[in-house]
Order: sequence, then structure tokens, then C-alpha cells
Amino acid sequence: MVKRRYLKAGAAVMVAFAVGLVFFFIFSASYGDGLERTMDGAGVEEPEPVYHAPLDYGGNYPAAFVMGALGFVIVLGSAYLLGRLMGKRAK
Repeated sequence: MVKRRYLKAGAAVMVAFAVGLVFFFIFSASYGDGLERTMDGAGVEEPEPVYHAPLDYGGNYPAAFVMGALGFVIVLGSAYLLGRLMGKRAK
């Protein structure tokens, strides 16, 4: 019974963090991060990227949301499959 309570509490914290992260992204996306502000203050322009990722987050919220959800599903699925494979080896 105690393990189930910890599991529910952990799930609640993760959901709260995920929802909070979405709202944080909505309000903070228009402001630059520390590196961008430092570069602007120093008058340095951002160079062209060396590598272009096949899936880009884009400049708008819907594209970023879809790519973030896709990345989450890929990482979750990979971790699940890896866990299943390692569990079979341990037996």
C-alpha cells in the first residue's frame, strides 16, 4: 500500500512539472537565455550552425510542442524497450 502512495505522489509531481514546464515555455520563449543576452550585450552575432538536426523545434509554439512530445515518446519508448531487454537478460 505504501509503494502505491509513493507511485501516485511521484506521478502527481511529474504531471505538475510537465504542466508547469509548458506554461514556463509559453512565457519565457520570447526572452533570450543567458548566452543570447551576453552575446547581444557584447555585440556578437550568432554563427551558422555546424549541424542541422532532422527534426527542428521551429520558432512557434505548436511546432515546439509537437516536436517535444515526439521526443518524449521516443525517449520513453527507448527506455522501456531497454528496460525490457535488460530484464530478460537478468533472468
